Amino acid sequence: MTGLEFSPSPKLLTDIDVLGIIIRDDGSQARTIFDCKGTGGPAFSRALWLSGLMTFVGADEGMILMGKPAERAHRLAARRLNVRLFGSNSFESYAIASGPEYAALKSYAGELESWLRLFDGAAKSTAAAQIYKAIQQEVPLTKDPAKSLRRLISRTLEHRGELNPTNSLHMAVFAELTTAVSLLIGMMVGDLRNLVDLADSEKEFTAVLRYYLWGGHEGVATLQKLFALMGATDQEVEPETSLVAWPQLVQLTRGLLEAPTQVRHSTTALRELSLRFLADRDTSADKRAGRLFMAPRARQFAKRISGYTALIMKLPTEFADKLEKEIDELVATASK
Repeated sequence: MTGLEFSPSPKLLTDIDVLGIIIRDDGSQARTIFDCKGTGGPAFSRALWLSGLMTFVGADEGMILMGKPAERAHRLAARRLNVRLFGSNSFESYAIASGPEYAALKSYAGELESWLRLFDGAAKSTAAAQIYKAIQQEVPLTKDPAKSLRRLISRTLEHRGELNPTNSLHMAVFAELTTAVSLLIGMMVGDLRNLVDLADSEKEFTAVLRYYLWGGHEGVATLQKLFALMGATDQEVEPETSLVAWPQLVQLTRGLLEAPTQVRHSTTALRELSLRFLADRDTSADKRAGRLFMAPRARQFAKRISGYTALIMKLPTEFADKLEKEIDELVATASK
């Protein structure tokens, strides 16, 4: 996690061990921070630190996993901060009690090894590492999805020529990008549903979307001035100052607004698929992923967002084609 920059290279403020995101029907998010602490000072002191981090990033709940059980008084005091303290093995019992499927279901996202393979694989490739870092820094904690989308595009375009759809790691990175775009677009649609009406004309809808995407009238005016400057100097400026695939974005967001509460289904399903490319294949996990894509509009929206992601990142269409084929195969597996 980084803050306002005063130098060319980002400076790390602090790290987050695990961030859990629940996507609500309206596109908003509930965030939970997990802090893994094998040793350290008093449990409540750690809870105070985590509470401050939660406030800073806008998280709703915190969970601390400790090497030994915390005193009951510390646990009760921590709950007043929306922080839960767990000792050795107690989190497992809590998770099973909270959701019986926790111990029974196989899931690619539920296996730590799946995440490690993606993280370690990306570290071996400069392009993959930089794109993965951009996703981590721009997306999970964003409060401005439109700005984050523009920045993610800009940072990814620097490395687009190094990605190959025949490479499993690169497909995993593309699936991560698609998942990130799905999350951001879902947040944008959640905002836009309160700003526009499906009865609005295309001209009205386009105007609202443009103002929303560029931060209001002042942002659009600045963009127009930059366009004029580009024309005057004959310089090419990348997506931070020119909107990529604007007609397709208008079409995509308008289509998603027909079922705004179901956009989240595609994001959840894509989360499984992105981790599957480097994981050991598991039939039970495949069936679960397939069922996720069978949720209302999940398959349709995931494919549309995949195609849009390849377009805005200026990647070969083979990336989206291959992802769509994987989705269809998972659905077929779940249907058997």
